[in-house]
Amino acid sequence: MPIFRYQAVDSGGRVVSGELNAPDVRQAQQLLGQQGLRVVRLAMAPAEVSAPPSTNALRQNAPVTRGSSLQHNAQATPRSWERSRVSPHGMAMWLMQLRSMLKAGMTPANAFQSLSQRTPHKGLQRASLEIARDTAQGIAISDSMTKFPDLFPAFVVGAFRAAEQGGYLPEMLDRLVEYYEQHRVVRRWSLLSQGCLWHAVLLLPLIAPLGIGLLWGLRDFVGNTTSEALQAILGGFGKAFLRYGLPAMLFMIALMLLGYLIAGSERLAARLRLTGLGVFTYADWIRAQSLELYLFHLAYLTRAGIYPATAHTLAASAVPNRTIAEALLEVELARAEGAAHIDTAMERSQIFPIEEVMMARTGVQTGDLPTVLQTLANWYRERATTNLHQLPRTFFRLMFLMSLLATGIAIIAFAWGYYSHLSHFVDEFMGVGD
Repeated sequence: MPIFRYQAVDSGGRVVSGELNAPDVRQAQQLLGQQGLRVVRLAMAPAEVSAPPSTNALRQNAPVTRGSSLQHNAQATPRSWERSRVSPHGMAMWLMQLRSMLKAGMTPANAFQSLSQRTPHKGLQRASLEIARDTAQGIAISDSMTKFPDLFPAFVVGAFRAAEQGGYLPEMLDRLVEYYEQHRVVRRWSLLSQGCLWHAVLLLPLIAPLGIGLLWGLRDFVGNTTSEALQAILGGFGKAFLRYGLPAMLFMIALMLLGYLIAGSERLAARLRLTGLGVFTYADWIRAQSLELYLFHLAYLTRAGIYPATAHTLAASAVPNRTIAEALLEVELARAEGAAHIDTAMERSQIFPIEEVMMARTGVQTGDLPTVLQTLANWYRERATTNLHQLPRTFFRLMFLMSLLATGIAIIAFAWGYYSHLSHFVDEFMGVGD
């Protein structure tokens, strides 16, 4: 008889795992349900590593608090927290099709099988086929996604895991699609800003030496035709560029590459984005999106009756920004004294204003916590939408400022190079001085 490995949540909200003998996946799920367990993951154990069969015995490991096994599985395969080889637009299109199929009543296996034939992205095609095979065998979608760390970032896997456990997969897909649609807009403006910066870095060292290059060309001019004058001026400009412009250009490119290298650290990049690099509307959008998704998942998980410590860990694992996610995951809710609840996690994270913590505390005391959390999530959602509408204007101002600074520096350098050497050039031309 096949052996199935499982991970489930008991009636007290503790995560337990073990092995179970059953003829098929459906029977295994029924046996776990009879034990009062809510299945999180269920997969057939390989024959070579399976334990000897027993008579439908349920072998459980010790309970795992604070969802530590969930974190372990999320971190077992090295993966980026929020980066992916799939563009935001491609991911949004893939998620939208999945959402439509699941809402139409298709099974996950059939939905992913159809997705493999409808997505143009080669990586998503392979992933969809593999997920279709796994889900047909009873493996959770989130577990199958962990096989593709370059496609599905950790927070996306966390969002699927939370939705699977809370039973709100279509609603989660709605919210994840909206996030990627907004991320696509922000990314487009971010790339335009980077292009404007590179434009300034490459053109500034070309324009700045023009003044001194013009004088050097006139100094070297010995002919009497226009073509000879232009040739002399171009030669002078080439000398000035090699002497001043090229070193400046290489230095500025090195600084830009160093910035990209520093931003290559995902933890540091997440922190820099959270500070906005001076673009505070951008930082506020990231913060609003992250906290809204955390509260969104908390509301559904709490409504599903998930134990607060487990719900907090699952929701924090679905936060897009790594800095905010780590700050939330550092809160050890399960060790709190007394009746620790979601309001304790919000307070100890030091991310939420005290007014919102008090609202959550009121929700805990009145038994209306899911509604309060959804209200807070809607507030952050409106805030993120407002910031999104303001971001194009903000990025445009940033690009205008970069262009203005680059133009100003170029004009100053041109004037300095020309007028600071003009007196010496005239003296040489007149044969005055040394």
